[in-house]
Amino acid sequence: MIENTTQSMRDPDNNLAFLASAMVTGSNDAFIGAQEKAGQQQLVHSDRLPTDMQGYREAFEALGFTFGDPDPSDPLFAPATLPDGWTRQAADHDMWSYLLDEQGRRRASIFYKAAFYDRSAFLRLTAVSSYLWDHVHNGTPLVTDDTWATPTAIAEACRTAIRDAQDHIDTWTTHNKPEYVTKYTAERDRYAAVLAQHDTTQEQN
Repeated sequence: MIENTTQSMRDPDNNLAFLASAMVTGSNDAFIGAQEKAGQQQLVHSDRLPTDMQGYREAFEALGFTFGDPDPSDPLFAPATLPDGWTRQAADHDMWSYLLDEQGRRRASIFYKAAFYDRSAFLRLTAVSSYLWDHVHNGTPLVTDDTWATPTAIAEACRTAIRDAQDHIDTWTTHNKPEYVTKYTAERDRYAAVLAQHDTTQEQN
């Protein structure tokens, strides 16, 4: 179960614990940090997902998600089931978690700020371009399929990233900033290398 920290802080005992922590440590950071870490773990081990899907509920349902009604005592969340083979994963940052598909790819992100004074949550889908960015910049595996991260979708995302990098190169060349030209040239070349592996149009020519 996910604790409604805003509701919990109405309990005088919790308020006293908050004040005591601030007095001992000299700040509220430890208490709030513990709330956020606990909130992440509660979410990852729950059957709940945020009700705010940024307008993409139908897209989630098309993937096989099912959603119940918002929890009356905590409308930030609703009961939900994941598609077959999907799992939850905590991120390194306590306010973020991921939904992994059956191939271990991060297909959606969950933001949950459990701090009682500004509690909020939302769920968003991962775009192919973001999946590609994570591969290029962080070295995560790039696994293609026939429905989402198709070779065609990967190639198109590469072309867009290459154009964006070239725009940066042109801009910083004009402003005589060689360090940025070097940075974006390397980025362009990394995307070009991925494109060479997944550009099916070259195979057809």
